[in-house]
Amino acid sequence: MGCAARWMKRVKPVTELSPTDFAEFFNKLWDHPPFAWQQALADRVLERAEAPWPEAIALPTAAGKTACLDIAVFALAVQASRLARKQAITAPRRIFFVVDRRVIVDQAYERARQLADHLEKAQDGILKCVADNLRQIAHGEADGYGEELPLAAYVLRGGMYRSEAWMKSPLQPMVVASTVDQIGSRLLFRAYGRGPKTWPIAAGLIANDSLILLDEAHCAQPFLQTLQAVRRYQKWGHTPLERPFYPVVMSATPPPGVDLFEDLSEESRNPDHPLGQRQLAHKPAILETVENAKGKQATSTLAKALAKVASELVNDERRAIVVFANRVATARETYCLLQNREDLDAVLLTGRMRPVDKDALVKQHLKFLESGQMDKRALVKPLIVVATQTLEVGADLDFDGLVTECASLDALRQRFGRLNRMGRPIEDRAAILVRGDQAGDTGDDPVYGEALTKTWNWLNEHKADNGDVDFGIAYLPDGDSSLNAPSVNAPVMLPAHVDCWAQTAPEPQPSPDVALFLHGPRESMADVQVCWRADLDLIGEKETSLELLSLCPPSSSETLPVPIGVFKRWLAGEDAADDSADVEGIGTEDSLRRNGSSTEERLVVRWRGAETEAGDITADPKAIRPGDVIVIPANHLGSARQLGDLPADADLDVGDRAYRLVRAKPILRLSPKLVDDWPDSVTAKGPADELLKDLAQKYDDDPHEVANALRELLQELADSESLPEHWSWLPKAAKELSKEYSGSKLARAYRVVGGKSIVLVGQQRISELTREADYFSDEDDAAASGIAHCNGQPVRLDKHLPGVEGFARRHAVGCGLPEDLVKAVACAGLLHDLGKADPRFQSMLRGGVRWSDGKLLAKSAAMPKTRAARRRAHADSGYPQGGRHELLSVRLAENGPGLLPESDDLRDLVLHLVASHHGHCRPFAPVVIDTQQVPVEYELNGTKMFWSGPTDLERLDSGVADRYWRLVRRYGWWGLAWLEALLRLADRRQSEWEETHNEEE
Repeated sequence: MGCAARWMKRVKPVTELSPTDFAEFFNKLWDHPPFAWQQALADRVLERAEAPWPEAIALPTAAGKTACLDIAVFALAVQASRLARKQAITAPRRIFFVVDRRVIVDQAYERARQLADHLEKAQDGILKCVADNLRQIAHGEADGYGEELPLAAYVLRGGMYRSEAWMKSPLQPMVVASTVDQIGSRLLFRAYGRGPKTWPIAAGLIANDSLILLDEAHCAQPFLQTLQAVRRYQKWGHTPLERPFYPVVMSATPPPGVDLFEDLSEESRNPDHPLGQRQLAHKPAILETVENAKGKQATSTLAKALAKVASELVNDERRAIVVFANRVATARETYCLLQNREDLDAVLLTGRMRPVDKDALVKQHLKFLESGQMDKRALVKPLIVVATQTLEVGADLDFDGLVTECASLDALRQRFGRLNRMGRPIEDRAAILVRGDQAGDTGDDPVYGEALTKTWNWLNEHKADNGDVDFGIAYLPDGDSSLNAPSVNAPVMLPAHVDCWAQTAPEPQPSPDVALFLHGPRESMADVQVCWRADLDLIGEKETSLELLSLCPPSSSETLPVPIGVFKRWLAGEDAADDSADVEGIGTEDSLRRNGSSTEERLVVRWRGAETEAGDITADPKAIRPGDVIVIPANHLGSARQLGDLPADADLDVGDRAYRLVRAKPILRLSPKLVDDWPDSVTAKGPADELLKDLAQKYDDDPHEVANALRELLQELADSESLPEHWSWLPKAAKELSKEYSGSKLARAYRVVGGKSIVLVGQQRISELTREADYFSDEDDAAASGIAHCNGQPVRLDKHLPGVEGFARRHAVGCGLPEDLVKAVACAGLLHDLGKADPRFQSMLRGGVRWSDGKLLAKSAAMPKTRAARRRAHADSGYPQGGRHELLSVRLAENGPGLLPESDDLRDLVLHLVASHHGHCRPFAPVVIDTQQVPVEYELNGTKMFWSGPTDLERLDSGVADRYWRLVRRYGWWGLAWLEALLRLADRRQSEWEETHNEEE
């Protein structure tokens, strides 16, 4: 089926839904009816045309606030009928659930994934109706629906592969769980850990067609103020696009003067109602001062007291205990005191964990502690979970007993929300401990300020005659604001700030620090994301190391979040003890103490994707920036545990396992160090060592013989048995690769890197892992121009251009743009890659072989996959260093009579969309030194175009920057970024289609 014909599907009818259907929808999802407040909020959202979502939702803990996701999804499904009436959808398609606790992000994602799974698998009834309506919205009004998911669920942890899989289609309904730093930095055009080319896409998608649910902790106020400022600025512009953008804070203590939604029903006061049982449950707590916990001994002394009291709480009825500490260091010491006890199990849960490790921990220990699993709880031994603030907000875990370090009153309320969360008829107990140096009349805590000491004194004033304080929701009196954690305000956001942020290519220097607008002017530090590789030699083999990294780049599931100050001290060889709180944006000071005794130089890689060069290998702490993705050689084993909480049996290098998990494609790296790490039960270790011995010489002598040995190794690995759970991926990957590269295919697929390592990367997706693997990234990714149809045939330019035009039109129509903008976005799709007609670019697509005639290509599997081979092909082709095909596309389009719109405004838009479709020209075009007068010709729909020589678009008088600013003033900062995203995602979707289909389909 051709590019245009594949969309010619009959538009399927949608089901008319109404507010009265929400209760049935909710009941089918979760097997119980919605609470009264949930139905009331759904009624408001569905019935109000103006301001459907309130600015704040005031509800206590355990009130079921995650139902806001269900309400938002249902409200979107209701609007599917607007497509048939040619009306724009006004309900947000993208729902962001934002918290500042890293572990809770994953729990929110799990809830969203369950919702998405219910809808995808629905066969009949209300769930099938909602799913079909959402599929129609996902595919767009003009095209019917095909394989789109009704709802996609994503977790956004950091700026690596898979963390940007949500940026796939502007039409797809989705729920994204993430943190303030990740969403906030993207909204402000400065995505932490990502290169600037993707910044406008993320900003445009977050600020348009979106609902942001901010599950408030004590430091959320600055980000809420920033969200409100963005909402105001979205209305700026001569022709604002007016897409929905609703920031909503969910808080028991909402800010004053906002549009507030509250539960006005009697359910929370009814002891026979589930909500009443939760809020009327008693939660008695004793108060205890740890007198000797002062000064340098405070951490160790307090940890001993926390461990002792937690052990004493355990009895036959109370078998699940949670311990809250205010500092990561305190939590770690408490856990160390408990972990070797034979009479109980102990678990440490902090935000300083890799997702692959945390997922295993949750699966093994915490699954049965979820509120919905209480009837299945069967603990062989008592379980004590030692945690930081990471479980404080929103964690759907239900414990029998609780021990906590004293904090501010609002933080304590949140922590007690994990104690008997569902109001079970049990004798729950709790204890609140305070350090001796914080129990007096004065005291200042780095996180809670004076509120900690004031809260302790207030609790003593309100304890009962038996010494208990009842932390039940209905029984603890309100305290004044001085008992809450200190909050700060974000700076006033000025248009000049946004003007600066919106310039993403090149980024102006200096540029306003977005951290101030996310967390306020506090001593706050963003994280860096850290992972390890065992096959790196950053001293003697820099280029080889970067080559290996490019073939298996960092993935979000393998990285460890580390406060930037802690990491800088580790890099400098100083004491990297983490005495910070476990709240995103609050960290230890970002300064070096210069008191380290280590003389070891610790080289690391600042990973920047395809842009990573040898200069990004550094030992200089000053080179590290917030949000950086850092790759560390795995020989730093002894010091690795200073950076985070790794299981005792953890492997530092889990790159292959993470790659397979997040890309849904197998990979196998073979190097002496990696093979040595294989479990002893892997019988193929010997053959693998033999294969790698004198590898360079073997490969030079006979690469086919190496392929044969590799094939035998894969078959033996595939038969491996009795492996530990965290090594189960190895035989699976070997089996998948052996199946994909049967026969002579293997000899063409494997790569020998540096004469010591072999890398074999699969191209076929593993369907049972995920349907949403974002296996196509961006054309500036190393392999993006090296894709082909699934039968190996190259992608022709005359097929690619109309294909992108079709997707661009589909996006524009589906998003409800007016007809003139629909035509402009589609026109840009048709013209975007004209510059690939340059004979030198054609030569590069063919591996550096000179191109003389034949069909022009857009992409080709002959494009080299390794860094060294790509450089050789680039040099052989004669293509200028740093050349940009999109700049030539602009010049060709300008010289094509009748191709561009007649309107100056729309002509500006088309040319800008073409120029910026890889992230450049915002506002300046990159400098390209091209001294050759190479004639370029292309004919499109009967119109001939011609250009020869350099484009000169990098000149200040070229009009590129002036055009950018005219469009910003016309559509707004985020409006223009959103229009760019419609085209750029169309390009991605077309390339994805090409990779999974053959040309004739």
